[in-house]
Amino acid sequence: MDSLFKALTTIPDSRKGNHLIYPLDYILLVVFTAVMAGFNAWSEVELYAQIYEQDLKQLYKRLSGKTLSHYTPSHDTFAYVFRGLDPTQFQVAFKNWLAGVFSLLGQHISIDGKTMRGVKNLELNSECHTVSAYIKGLRVTLDQVFISNKSNEINAIKELLDLIDINESVVTIDAIGTQHSIAKKIVEKGGNYVFNVKANQSGTLLELEEHFKPAYKAHIIKTSSLEQGHGRVEERAMESIVDLSQFKELELYKDLDKWQGIQSIHKLKRVRYDKKTEKESVEMAYFISSLTDPKKVFSLIRDHWAVENNLHYCLDVILGEDQSLKRKDNEAKNWNIINKIALFFLEKQKEKTKIPIKNLRKRNATMKPSQILEYNYL
Repeated sequence: MDSLFKALTTIPDSRKGNHLIYPLDYILLVVFTAVMAGFNAWSEVELYAQIYEQDLKQLYKRLSGKTLSHYTPSHDTFAYVFRGLDPTQFQVAFKNWLAGVFSLLGQHISIDGKTMRGVKNLELNSECHTVSAYIKGLRVTLDQVFISNKSNEINAIKELLDLIDINESVVTIDAIGTQHSIAKKIVEKGGNYVFNVKANQSGTLLELEEHFKPAYKAHIIKTSSLEQGHGRVEERAMESIVDLSQFKELELYKDLDKWQGIQSIHKLKRVRYDKKTEKESVEMAYFISSLTDPKKVFSLIRDHWAVENNLHYCLDVILGEDQSLKRKDNEAKNWNIINKIALFFLEKQKEKTKIPIKNLRKRNATMKPSQILEYNYL
């Protein structure tokens, strides 16, 4: 944790004059520990800082070597700092720290978008939609791009790919990101991809459907799994064709041939049975990939939804992001970033304690900030 604090001290501080009473790294220290303990509104963060004023000042002195003599910052001070803080520099500082502690090479990176509904409902022209690059293996957000609405998501994905190192990594994206230009960018940056193909790529989808007809069954590799939990049984069966060179001369390969790096195609059938309602649902999905291992593709498709379950759900339901009213200037963006950083450390706490994140925040609320930071997260 000491190394993270040092990384955050590299963030430029744009404040001037009387606004510099409280150092930026102290403000970030208070907000981070407050979020870890379940304090969300600025008035709650101010209360947290008042309750643990002495411990926070002692902790700050240990980390920075500086002594603070001022009173607790007000809720307006916290809000002012987060409005003026450069979110790009904030994320860069955390990403640099992350790269220094963990190996980011060869990771599975899920890219997906989410709307900050509290911001959207209050300010229609704000950049209320985030497109995040999430590493499931580390349960951390590597980077994100903020946009005004979902219609800009394709360009945001391209921008996000420019911000992150994807060499030897596999990028999975939902159908909106299934674009020729995105596949090209991933391959040129040394990465691999698994794309979900839907009606927005109708030509490719039609060819995929044709390839998995009985005439080509001799080329198909099968993978399957059966999962039970939460009153539901889910069977997943995937058919894959890996050697695509045999189809290159066929008429039904024209669209598939446009995808740079393509090595395999896949048809996934999901059958879900709800024990309570006794109802069954069947879903069919198609995928293209630059990988040649069907079992790996099968696992990556399953793991892609960790970005929904482990990131978006936690931000919305546990950290209450959709109810947040922070929206002025960079306030919502920086709040989103610090929530994601806190969520990463809460996930590390959860790994060691086996306590759900919601309960961990309640437990952290009974601990001093110094105790929260002294915990061996890594």
